[in-house]
Amino acid sequence: MKKRVFIILLLSLLFNFGIHAQLPEGRTQNTIIADALAQLPAENQEQYNRVIAELVSTGEEGLLDLIGRMNPPGSQSNETLDYAISGWTHFVSNDEVQRKVTVAAFDKALGRPLHNDVKAALIRNLRTIASDEEVPLLAGFLSDIYLSSAASMALISIGSDKANEALLQAVTSVGSEEVRLQLINALAQSGYRNAEKTLLDLLRLKTSGEMEKALFNALAHTGGKASLKSLRSAAEATGYSYQKNHATASYLTLLTRLNSEEPGLVRREATKMLSYARKNGKSDLMVAAARLMADHSSLRKVAILQDALITGDINYLTPLLNTISFTDDKRSMQLIAKEMDSTQSPDIQTALIYWAARNDRKELLPAIIRLSTSSNEMVQIAALQSLTLMGGDDALIALAALLKSSDRETVSLAMKALASFPGDISYTLASVFEESSNDGKIAILQLIAARKMTNQYNLVYNQLFTDNATVKQAAANSLKDVVTADNLTDLFTLVEQADQALLPPMQEAINAALDHLPATEQMALVTTRMKLSQKKHLYYSGLAHSGSQEALDLITTAFHSEEGDNREAAFNALTTWKSFDAIHPLLQIARSSSDKMELTIVADALTTLIGRYGQTGAVQYLYLRETMPFSQTTGQRNRILQLLGQTGVYQAMRFVVPYMDDPQLSEAAAQAAMTIALNNPDYAGEETTGILQKVSETLNNPDAVYQRQSIQKYLSENPVEGGYLPLFNGKNLTGWKGLVADPIKRAQMSQKELAKAQQEANKQAAASWVVQDGVLLFTGKGDNLCTEKQYGDFEMLIDWKLYEGPEPDAGIYLRGTPQVQIWDTARVDVGAQVGSGGLYNNSQNPSAPLKVVDQKVGEWNTFRIRMVGERVSVWLNGELVTDNVILENFWDRTKPIFPVEQIELQAHGSKVAYRDILIKEIPRPEPYELTAEEEKEGFKILFDGTHLDEWTGNKRDYAVEGGQIVLHPSKSFGGNLYTVKEYGDFVFRFEFMLTPGANNGLGIRTPMEGDAAYLGMELQILDNDAPIYENLEVYQYHGSVYGVIPAKRGFLKPNGEWNSQEVIANGDNIKVILNGTTILEGNIREAAKNGTADGKEHPGLFNKKGHLGVLGHGSVVKFRNIRIRELQ
Repeated sequence: MKKRVFIILLLSLLFNFGIHAQLPEGRTQNTIIADALAQLPAENQEQYNRVIAELVSTGEEGLLDLIGRMNPPGSQSNETLDYAISGWTHFVSNDEVQRKVTVAAFDKALGRPLHNDVKAALIRNLRTIASDEEVPLLAGFLSDIYLSSAASMALISIGSDKANEALLQAVTSVGSEEVRLQLINALAQSGYRNAEKTLLDLLRLKTSGEMEKALFNALAHTGGKASLKSLRSAAEATGYSYQKNHATASYLTLLTRLNSEEPGLVRREATKMLSYARKNGKSDLMVAAARLMADHSSLRKVAILQDALITGDINYLTPLLNTISFTDDKRSMQLIAKEMDSTQSPDIQTALIYWAARNDRKELLPAIIRLSTSSNEMVQIAALQSLTLMGGDDALIALAALLKSSDRETVSLAMKALASFPGDISYTLASVFEESSNDGKIAILQLIAARKMTNQYNLVYNQLFTDNATVKQAAANSLKDVVTADNLTDLFTLVEQADQALLPPMQEAINAALDHLPATEQMALVTTRMKLSQKKHLYYSGLAHSGSQEALDLITTAFHSEEGDNREAAFNALTTWKSFDAIHPLLQIARSSSDKMELTIVADALTTLIGRYGQTGAVQYLYLRETMPFSQTTGQRNRILQLLGQTGVYQAMRFVVPYMDDPQLSEAAAQAAMTIALNNPDYAGEETTGILQKVSETLNNPDAVYQRQSIQKYLSENPVEGGYLPLFNGKNLTGWKGLVADPIKRAQMSQKELAKAQQEANKQAAASWVVQDGVLLFTGKGDNLCTEKQYGDFEMLIDWKLYEGPEPDAGIYLRGTPQVQIWDTARVDVGAQVGSGGLYNNSQNPSAPLKVVDQKVGEWNTFRIRMVGERVSVWLNGELVTDNVILENFWDRTKPIFPVEQIELQAHGSKVAYRDILIKEIPRPEPYELTAEEEKEGFKILFDGTHLDEWTGNKRDYAVEGGQIVLHPSKSFGGNLYTVKEYGDFVFRFEFMLTPGANNGLGIRTPMEGDAAYLGMELQILDNDAPIYENLEVYQYHGSVYGVIPAKRGFLKPNGEWNSQEVIANGDNIKVILNGTTILEGNIREAAKNGTADGKEHPGLFNKKGHLGVLGHGSVVKFRNIRIRELQ
């Protein structure tokens, strides 16, 4: 898309070459070029014209500047520079003065030591504006193996005798065969007739295969009579093959070129070739020879055609018909018409029929119509397809008439032809309906349906009252495709009277007619009709078709309250429902039914719903697990296991393990567990290793050997210990304890007090939290249940379920702090409509989840919770609902959350269940410690890799990850992070890592409001080598006191590597040491005595003290090991 837009813009410049921008005074060449490059590619034509005009105004020096910025391949992209230089070249192409200036610049640049790829790009641009004057310049590059191709293409574009002669001279003078090949190919494109003798001389020499091919091709495009013998001989030597050295193709190309100027000679050559081709059975060569012979004579055309028809070679006739234009030759057309009727060859008839249709020869239509009843199937099919292709009333009538045939195959072929016949065929079909055979009537009804002929509704409707059962059924099946809302009254009457066989298509027709109405009108119309009917069940299909919740509720109620046909129809509607919304009514049926047949149907319906409607893997896992107990057959259980394997959910992998012990289910269970594990290296660990070992023992299929190899590879590449481990064993409360106060109060208790309180809390917990069928259940009375172990950073998996009740509510405390919220979204009075998964007790940071993805109360949900440092991410039912948000310390909001504490399941007065509670601890980096020397010198750690207690400000975008402060810029453009304390004179040490194009800053002696670069001081933190920064002022690069004192460049490590920096601020003296090299040492007062370097006011430059700040400018940057020593 970019290229197309670029070409359009370039073309527009050709009509606007006289437009020159009025440049503001005082702008330097560098400034103009930098501004222009920043605006390319342009957003629109007007901007592009203006930008290129500004570039051209810089003249020869400006173009040389642009060219000098071109990078050799493999370093940095030249895309913007290519746009600029190419745009410049097109812009000046119609301005002779500017063209010469541009050519002069290219000439100078090509004389400089530039990379060959850059030079080639310049020559390609020169191709746009070069003239005869530039031939000597371009000719000088023809012998250069790297530049010859570009130079020869430029000479071809000039196209003059002088340019062509330069190419010819170079062909004989260059020593490299590769270059000579390029030049010969260029001569072929030029068509330079004077090259023939030289090329023939070269052909007589001993040459390589590639050179021979190039010479043949060049002679084909530049040669004359003198070249015929050589090319003919070469073609004959290959047996006129197209696949060897291109001699045959070159010979034919030359003959085609000479046909207009030497027709007699070409005819003689073609006659010989035709004779050879016929004798050797070369149909393609016969066609080529015939084409050459037919170009100049009508008599020859008909003779050639006559010859092809007599031979009967379809491989000759068919391409001949497609190659030579016979349509404008009267004799040939007469011959074709005669042959089409009289020939005894089905192959020839077929070829002529298709040819007539492709060329729309209406005069041959009667013959094709006659052949549409041919006894030869191939001919008949060709005729019918051709009638469709040609169209028109006569063709339509002929095809429709075939529907009267008693031959079923003829009717079928006619129907296929009519299916794609252009235009309106409805009235023609209707006109022959009564006269048509039984098969013909069915075909017409099917055509009416396939082509949605609503204007033939009455015809279809009337057939519903015929005594012909097959036609009646076909009419009923077609009805859905021709109805509109206007037909609903008829349809309601029909469905009430329909016998059982016609009922399904009648109901489909009602649904199709309802689709023409808004959903609300559909519901009102159907429910009104139901009230008037004794057969309510007939309308459940229409209700289900609307897919509305109201319809689903009505049908669900009917199933539970009705009997007989009404209940059966409601059941059928629910089990064929076309959305995931039916999951809950179907589960309700399953949970209350003891009918095995009914459960079989419901289990199938549930499995289909779960697998079809785009739910997350987590949601599919939850409901597949719920469906498994209701499955009635081995096939159903295997299907559920197969679908579980596609969910990618850890708990699903655990769930299928017991089924590996069932011989009828073991293979499906093993495949499911293996698929989940092997596709998720993050699941590796002790438990997964055990599961995969059992899978290896269980596998029993033809690919088992290879699958075991995949398992071994997975185990060898991933940890076999650690990973997710159960917090709940499914049997009892081992590993859990009751709640004693909060973390702060517990810390204030003596060991004796805490032990006593814990003993009492454990008793209460044992009464409030019970284990039933492997599920941990809170009865609704009591307090939180807590892990005995304390956790720092971790990832947790947990399934949970709320129960119906007055105030369903729960939560999960992380490190003893509330909480990841769980609640009933229907409780809008307390704000629960926002959904579960948010950090409910946050006041400064986000508390609400990003979206609502809760399942219905009474159904299982699943959390994945990740906590690193003070930040929490939560996935509910497979969707991210809390994204790396700080969890505030509810117990003391002046302090960050506890680094290590227990996990708690909240008790909130309502019944709640948990299962599959798993945790994977995330190792923390060891806190950074001062060296012995730094301790002795009095350094203090400002960031040790674990928390931001010493910092304030934008803690949303600056996060602690892996022992580092990582800035993830958001809408706040990065924001700033400041030290809590203010500092005056100091030695500040830190490490940082840049990403490509990164821009940040270190604020010193700055307030926490306003721009630190002016209200304090900012030391640049910058990717100096990024192309976007190549033209900054010297005081804007890394380490500079921004706008005041520039720093040395060239001492940053490559992006992705850690840099070490020390900043010494002592009074007015600032020193910056980067990776062991002093890059700045200066006095800010001295530097600013005659005004700052950027000419701006810096009111905070001489602040005595202030905060240190990490100043975000929209780029990802990382920091670590931050420490400071205050100077006295």
